[in-house]
Amino acid sequence: MSTKDPAPAGGDIIPEAHLVELGPMFMAAVEARANGQVDKALDGFSAVLAREPRLAEPRMELGAIYLDMGRLEDAEVQAREAIRILESGGQWTEELPENVVLAMAWALLGATLKEQASSDAVVFGNDPQRFRDLIDQAAAAFKRAAELDPSDADSEVTAMELEDN
Repeated sequence: MSTKDPAPAGGDIIPEAHLVELGPMFMAAVEARANGQVDKALDGFSAVLAREPRLAEPRMELGAIYLDMGRLEDAEVQAREAIRILESGGQWTEELPENVVLAMAWALLGATLKEQASSDAVVFGNDPQRFRDLIDQAAAAFKRAAELDPSDADSEVTAMELEDN
């Protein structure tokens, strides 16, 4: 984990000591999620964000959990906020290049929007334009992910499949 300020004013990287202690909390939540301890992971990521809401990575993890749980609106909110933070230069982790982390956030948004489009409320609803809008937004999100990370073949394929719908 980095100790840089996730979204500093003026664009300078400023060390922030409180971020150092959030690293182990974040990693414990990642481990809990990997071990299927969803409630513990949710609590861990939420605790990190309670102490530092400007972090994109815990938001991406929460978004992925919410997506898995079918909490699609919550997943969308977390994905969009992660994208906003990352696009303003607020990457916290240094393990992956910035373009890859941002691509992951866009892919998360795409997956969330795609899932919303296939929900019963949209499929059987009386608003066919809502379905079309969600599919178009999902395709654009996956396309953006593929542009940011050319090695992300899954996003490129999914974007093309959605554009063909």
